[in-house]
Amino acid sequence: MSQPRLIIHAGFHKSGTTALQESFDSQSDELRQNGIIYPNIGRKAHHHIAWALSGRTWGWNKKGGEKTSRREWTRIAKAINSNKSETILLSSEFFSEISKEEINTIFNDIKGRKIEVIFTVRPLVKLLGSSYQQYLKYGITADYVSWLHSVLDKPGESKINPTFWLRHFHGRVVAKWVEVLGAGNVTVLIVDESKPEFLYDSINQYLGLPKDFIKPQKTGSNRSLSLEEIALLLEINKAFPKERNWSEYQIFIRNGYIRRLTDEVKAPSDARKLLTPKWAIDKGNEIGSQNKRELLASGAIIIGDIESLDSASVPEGEVVYPTEISIKHIAQGMVGFDKSLVRKLPLSWIRGNLIKRYRKKVRAQILRSRKQI
Repeated sequence: MSQPRLIIHAGFHKSGTTALQESFDSQSDELRQNGIIYPNIGRKAHHHIAWALSGRTWGWNKKGGEKTSRREWTRIAKAINSNKSETILLSSEFFSEISKEEINTIFNDIKGRKIEVIFTVRPLVKLLGSSYQQYLKYGITADYVSWLHSVLDKPGESKINPTFWLRHFHGRVVAKWVEVLGAGNVTVLIVDESKPEFLYDSINQYLGLPKDFIKPQKTGSNRSLSLEEIALLLEINKAFPKERNWSEYQIFIRNGYIRRLTDEVKAPSDARKLLTPKWAIDKGNEIGSQNKRELLASGAIIIGDIESLDSASVPEGEVVYPTEISIKHIAQGMVGFDKSLVRKLPLSWIRGNLIKRYRKKVRAQILRSRKQI
């Protein structure tokens, strides 16, 4: 009998990973019936497992960011080792950020399994705008052009978002996994936006499933922000009080107002799109050429058109931020609030606010009683 497989879908960011994770999670029962376990850890993706390995903080360092215990990896590794026959599928784009030492941890801790990794990747140029928007939802206060200079002027460095190059030197990331797992166990799938079915067809074939088995789910749209929405979020980030923490930002801004807009509210028909300056497109394709050379040199299995990595185009132009946005559009976003997210507020925050409310109530009662006397 052949060894059971551990398959890690390791990214990359902004390459259809969220859509695939929605599908894996929604179809987990069907996958199980076909011998593939997509572990349910209370979330649609397995980011916490990757964070447990890397020690990454989710959120703002020293301001309420969430640190995942190493025990999260230990628990899942034990569960995987206890399953002797079925394929295990893990998916998180944050696996693309882990070090070679942490990849070795996976290789050494998982016993009796063939370990494989698959990456989905888009040309660097095509993910510049979407990456900026993702970091904007993380609270950054840099405009798009400033951010582009930060990541492209000295590739490999960025004072604003150092994690960008942990993710997007695609060839170097893949090479780390090849060194540990071997080239035959590392697959790179080049996403083709002109063929939406290509991603799912390729994933089904890779997993040994029938055509159209894993398919897109009709859940949140997670659309791109319009230029008006980007301008608004940028101003919100600049105005967000420095004494407030990550939990408050995540609940009320990132997963409240902004998620409501991107998942449930259609952008106005006259909404403008974020444009990328020509110099950034040229630089992005130059780095894409480097990524292409390094991917080919890694020996990893390549599926799709690798030539697209250094010849991509996006809407080009200079960024001019609007100063107005529809009141009706803002109102639709502001009604978005998921009450279940309140559970994420730190106990210290809740306790502090309850104490303030109690003291305020006591003072009011004392004042009333004095007036009665």
